[in-house]
Formats: sequence, structure tokens, C-alpha cells
Amino acid sequence: MVILLKFIIPLVIVLTPLELYSDSDQHSVPKILELDAEDAYLTRLVTAISERAHYSQSSTNNESSIKILNEYINTLDRNKMYFSQTDITYFQRYKYELDDSLRDGQLKPVFDIFSTYRLRVQQRLDHSLQVITKTNDFESDDVFRFRNTKNKWKYDEDIINAEWTKKTINDLLSLVIAGQDIEAAKETLRKRYLRFIKRINDYNEQDVLNIFLNAYMNHLDPHSSYLNPSEAEEYEIQTSLSYQGIGARLQTNDDFIQIVDLIPGGPAFKDGTIKPLDKIIGVYDDEKIIDVIGWDVNEVVKLIRGPKGSVITLKILPSSQEGDAMPYEVTLTRDEISLEEQAASSFIKTINDNDHDYQIGVIKIPGFYQDYAARRRGDQDYKSTTSDVRRIVNEFKEIGIDALVIDLRGNSGGLLDEATGLTGLFIDEGPVVQLKDMEDNIEVIDDPIPGNIYDGPISVVIDRFSASASEIFAAAIQDYSRGLVIGQKSFGKGSVQNLYPLDRYSRYKSERGFGQLTLTIAKFYRVNGSGTQNKGVIPDITLPSFIDESLVGEENKDNTLPWDQIISLNYLKDSSLEITKNILANNHQIREKDNPAIQYINDEIAYFEKESEVDLITLNYDKRLQRRNSKQEEVENRRNQKLSELGYTDNYDFDDFRDETILNEVYLVMIDMIIQKHQSASSLTSTNLQKKS
Repeated sequence: MVILLKFIIPLVIVLTPLELYSDSDQHSVPKILELDAEDAYLTRLVTAISERAHYSQSSTNNESSIKILNEYINTLDRNKMYFSQTDITYFQRYKYELDDSLRDGQLKPVFDIFSTYRLRVQQRLDHSLQVITKTNDFESDDVFRFRNTKNKWKYDEDIINAEWTKKTINDLLSLVIAGQDIEAAKETLRKRYLRFIKRINDYNEQDVLNIFLNAYMNHLDPHSSYLNPSEAEEYEIQTSLSYQGIGARLQTNDDFIQIVDLIPGGPAFKDGTIKPLDKIIGVYDDEKIIDVIGWDVNEVVKLIRGPKGSVITLKILPSSQEGDAMPYEVTLTRDEISLEEQAASSFIKTINDNDHDYQIGVIKIPGFYQDYAARRRGDQDYKSTTSDVRRIVNEFKEIGIDALVIDLRGNSGGLLDEATGLTGLFIDEGPVVQLKDMEDNIEVIDDPIPGNIYDGPISVVIDRFSASASEIFAAAIQDYSRGLVIGQKSFGKGSVQNLYPLDRYSRYKSERGFGQLTLTIAKFYRVNGSGTQNKGVIPDITLPSFIDESLVGEENKDNTLPWDQIISLNYLKDSSLEITKNILANNHQIREKDNPAIQYINDEIAYFEKESEVDLITLNYDKRLQRRNSKQEEVENRRNQKLSELGYTDNYDFDDFRDETILNEVYLVMIDMIIQKHQSASSLTSTNLQKKS
């Protein structure tokens, strides 16, 4: 069974001003949205399969209709800047009708809400266009709330226009701060808005239905989705081993195209500059920058993709400075992302402690993979996570290691077979994970590999991006007390998805096709009965991390399936590690207090957490520039000074320092484990000798 992660959030409406079209533009007049028999059938088909196959088995009724209405409205206007409260009140007439729309394919309420949205877009952005024309300087002392999680719809049109005025000036000022003169910035913004209104006005019935069906799917859970035929084709391309591009999964987030994660072995992953949650704001084409703010994610994907060996330059807005960001550019060479480049890698770290050299083997696993084609051909040595790790551990044993570290940071999952197989390499026997389906049937997946290949100390390192299959492995190692889990609480994705190509389930053939569904069909549970859904895996020893747990993780998504637990299974725990866990944790806490490098990282994390609470930004050019430059200078000077105090050379990369510091503490924990194991063995030997005498 494949553990799927939804990596493209289907088309969502973004919030950007626009310019009105001239009467001569044939595309400026929005088409009247009318019911199409094929669309009505698609709606009924999606509803029927979802009610039958989704884990929640949620019926489409009046109760769910209210939730679907709210999800549809929020999808169109998530930041609550287009609709007024009067519109929201008007839409309540449909709160008991959207279930009928889904079951009967009567889409009038869906089209009516979208038509209102389309009208409001034109009204709001017409106002913004006038603001652009009137703005010639940035001398005001006004401030703009760029992050407003508690925003509400307003009754007063003047208040709505005032917010749009500030947003537009901020968009314009951001372009000027980034290096454009004001006239060029105005032109960039006009083109951006022009493109946006064209896209909205060109939406046909299928486009609107796509939005609505995804609102319906998202009300079930955040990992279920509908992909129209073109999106389904795009999905296939991106999951193909022959995919050629930069190797990044993208989604729409408000105005922006955001990096969800990086595909191991891809150009972006190997370059190391782009980070998850960064945003793509521009793509260079023949020395000319294309502004992609407000673009549809599928169009940006097509723009970025290209033949192997070709070069692309992207303009990136870093996630860590959302309110006052300084974009950076990165040039990547497109390449084919092969299975070999996604494979596990390894090295041996020698640590000298108290005049004793310890050899610690480290295996980095970026994903849980398997060469399907080779396996189908009957190749005995087909490439997979389990076989690669087995080979690496055998090589380590020949060289001689004292402990093993399995690094799953950034590993977003993969194949369930490989997660259970990898676990089987390190436990003797027993269950690995439980799956519960919609009918409460529980399947226990046992260790598929007899015995274990390594009996020395083991640790598993995780972070907030460790998800799904990574959590299955880490949880099993923790439950059996086979090793120590170190790092940050994992993502918390404890659900299983399945693909449903709709053309296979349809009684009718469609020339354009019906697309596909991704549906959550089951949940994972640890051998101790606890779900990983929402809770994730809590490490035995926590290490500092710059990944914001309030932004990343299942629990931050809307409509997530709840955490629950089932009956614990019978399995054997390693009692010796259970006894020493507290000792290892106490030793770590003592070291952390006395380790200036870790304390410095904690200080930096606290600084950025405080900065992330700032949600107001000045619209005055001089003050804005001064604030940005002073912040940059402050951070740079502080880092250089502190790194120098810690004995690092000038301009040492902070990211390298951070990773080195974290791994150094992992190594010291491993040395503690080695020492504790030797002491336990010596104590046991001494006790046995005393009994014999």
C-alpha cells in the first residue's frame, strides 16, 4: 500500500488587485455559468464515491451542507477581503442546499456564490487600480497588517476599501524596496492584477466546479482532494521517476506559490538554498523576470518544468521574513530525478570523548522508496530503502561501529512496505503498525524480516517535516524501546490515502475525462494502540529546531481527523533502555545548559519567534528600508560575533553551524547510550559471577 501525501493543493483563489479590461477585450466579459449535464453527473459521482469510500463515511446532509458552504466561501476568500458581511448573510440561504447540489448535480447555488465573488473581485481591484494611479510616494505613517489570522468580514464598504488601499500600497512598496523604481513597480502590479482578473473572468463551469468539489473534499479532511483531468495528468508527471524539473512540490498559499517540500535528489534539494515554506515570486525567461504572484500553481509548474540540462533562475521570498522580506535569486539546472539520487546515504563520524574514540554510523534516509519496475521484472536485488539500509549496516559492521544514527529529518514518507521492512531490520519479531479502516476493521502488519541485523545502540532523529512512513518507523522503534527518538515532534500525519481514477468508476464515457479523487481510507496506530494522527511522535530527547510547530504539522490544518487510540498489542520492550532513558535525558539537559552553541541556537529561535508575532509593517519607505536594513545588519552582526566567540571562522554559514551543533549533541547522546549499555552488560556479568560463586 502506498502512503500518499497530497502535494499539490488544487486551484485556490488568490487575493491580488487587478486592472479592469477595456471593452475591446473579448475576454473581459465573464461568461454566464450554466448547468452542464456532464458536470452534474461528475458531482454525483464524486459524492457517491466519497460517501462510500472516505474513512469518516460522512453523509451529505443538511448538517454537512453548512460545513461545505463555509469551506467553499473560505476557499474563495480565505483572508476575508473580498466578500462583505452582507454577502455572507445572503449566502446563508444556501446553507441547506449544497448537499442537494452534490447529490442531484444542481449547481445554481455554487455558480451564484462564485458570480458574487467574481463581481466583488472586480469592485475591490478597481479600487486598487485607482490607488496605484494616485500613489507617487511612500511618505505616509500608516501601517499595514500583513498577517491577520483573526480577520472578519465587514459590513462597511469604506472599511473594506481602506484595507485594500493599504494592501495595494504595501504590494507596490514591496516591489520598490526590492529594487524597482516606482513606475516599473506600478507596471508590474498592473500586469499582475490584469492577469488575475483575466483568469477569474475566464473561469468556466468546470473551473468553478473544481473549486467547489475541493471545498467539499477539504471539509472531509485536508488530505482528500479532487483533481480534474489536467491536474491528474500533472500529478502523474510529478510522481513519475522520469520527471524533469527542479524537484519541488508546490501549492497555492494566498497570493503566492509556496514550496511544500523538496524531492530528495532533485536539483533544489541538492542545491540546499530553497527551504520548505519559501515562496516563488518570479521566474526568469530569456533574461526577463516573469512575476508569478497570483498565478495558478499548475501554470507555474509548467513554467518551471523543462528539459534535463536546461537552466532556470527563480526569485524566492524567504518564509522567515514574511512581513519585510528581501527576495533572493537561485539558479538551478533542471535534471531528471532518479531513484538513485533519492536513496539512503551514509557516513561514519569519529568522536573522541575522554580519550576514547567512538565510531558512530549515520544513515540519512530522505524517503521510503522502492524500484517498482525492477521488482516487477523479478530482480532479486531491486533498489529499496530496506535493501539499501541493510547493505549500509552490513558495511558499517565490517568496518566496526559503536552505535547507529538513522536520520529521518525532512523525510515526508513514502511506501508502507518499506517502513515496515526497515523496522523489521532492527526488531527481532512482532507487530509494526496497525491500520483501522472506516468499518473499524483492524489490520496488524507484522515484522516481515526475521531477526535483526544490528543489536547495538540506535537513535532515530526526526523533525516537524518527518511524516507518515517516517512516523511509523520512529514510533515502532520507540514503542519497542529498541532505540531512542531524538529531535522535534513529528508532523502527525496518521492517515492513509487511496487514488480513485473516476473514469474507471463511471458508467458513462467522457471525452474530456472526469479526473481522479484522493480519499483518506484508513488511519495508522502504533503497536501500543495510540494514533499518530495529529499527535505525531514525541521524541524521548528534544533538540532545538527553527521549524515553527504552529505553522507546520497536521494539527494546524483545518478539518483534520481526530486523534484516538485502539487496543494495545502484545510486543516485547527492551527493558534495559527503558531504565536508562531518564539517565540519558538528564545528561542531555545538563549538557544543554552548559553548551554555549545550543544556548545560542535557542536564543536565535526565541528571536525569530518574537519576530513572527509582529503583524504590522510601516508603509513609509524610509522607515521600512531603515527597519529592514537594521534588522539584517543586527542579525548578521550578532551571528558573526557569536560564531566568532564560539571559535568559528569569519562568515561561517549559520545553517551549517546549526546542523553541526544538533548532530554533535546526537553523537553525545549516543556515547551516553554506549556507556550505559556497557555498564549494564558489566553489571549483569558481575551479578552472574556472584551467583555462580
